[in-house]
Amino acid sequence: MKKQFALFVHLTQKINRQHVQLALTLATLVLLVIGVGAPSDGAGTGPR
Repeated sequence: MKKQFALFVHLTQKINRQHVQLALTLATLVLLVIGVGAPSDGAGTGPR
């Protein structure tokens, strides 16, 4: 168990802050694109 924890700590120290920011930015853009293409809620603004 100690060996796995040490490996986990080693891997997390190698993660770059810019990589995390890039991943979050890409995820935000993907969710935005999905949200733009979402169907209307039935309030009369979309096709029937």
